Amino acid sequence: MKFGLLISAAALFGAASLWMLLAEPPPRIPPGWSWQSSFVGTLTPPDPQTGELPEEDVLAVYKRTIAIESGENRPQSIVLEDELVIRDPITGEVTWRYTVHPKVDPATGRHLEPQGTEDRIVFPRGVERRPYRLRMNYIEGVPLSFRGEETVEGLDVWRFGYKGRGEYTDSYAGTEDYAGVPVEPGQEIRCADDQFTVFVWVEPLTGEVAKMAEHCLSGDYVFDIATGERGAAVLRWGGETAGIDVLRRVEWVRGERRRLLLRRYMPFVLGGLALALGAAAVLVRRRPA
Repeated sequence: MKFGLLISAAALFGAASLWMLLAEPPPRIPPGWSWQSSFVGTLTPPDPQTGELPEEDVLAVYKRTIAIESGENRPQSIVLEDELVIRDPITGEVTWRYTVHPKVDPATGRHLEPQGTEDRIVFPRGVERRPYRLRMNYIEGVPLSFRGEETVEGLDVWRFGYKGRGEYTDSYAGTEDYAGVPVEPGQEIRCADDQFTVFVWVEPLTGEVAKMAEHCLSGDYVFDIATGERGAAVLRWGGETAGIDVLRRVEWVRGERRRLLLRRYMPFVLGGLALALGAAAVLVRRRPA
């Protein structure tokens, strides 16, 4: 019996050591990873007669999706499909669509183009209380700063946010489903009065976003780049994930957190069991005949 306990203890010690030596940390964007969020917000166009943004907002359905488009160059890089689609909640007609195909480092979630960028499409694992530059769909590299700790549906999260300049002319170019907004050379479309706002609620261990809010309540307008003069109104918009979408996302993040904790602490569990079996072997040896 003593010999069997010692053999088992040695095997557990060996397994714990091999785990620590050979188990590489999982990439931030593993094969099969995806992110999706749907929510009801507003998308208010200008009055066709006055050209001004009306006081009453128009409802719209937002759907954000990020998925792996190509992983053939993994682990050096992957290509993602990052799409935002906004539809009329009654007719289902697409009123706004923008899709980009960023090349990113799957290990970190950092963008690889342009070279040396610090922009991320996802937060890292082990989030710190410092600014992170988010580049996601139409959001072209804004610094999100730590705004405090909160709880979302029982999940402890950190809130990061940004409020300031928001320029996203390219996202208004249009597609087959969406006519877009034409601009002249020397013009850009941005949020008036630098009121563009983004908030994300991040689970710090996994780096996964549990909730997101984004809006420009002052309205997007066409601006002259040289003079800063404001021209035609384009849209007033905004939304925040809520309800069943947040519940589903939180449950998924909880599962990811459990898997990461298990991976992190498994060597210590095996080592503890090995010590317990070793101690049992010593007690067996010392037991009087």
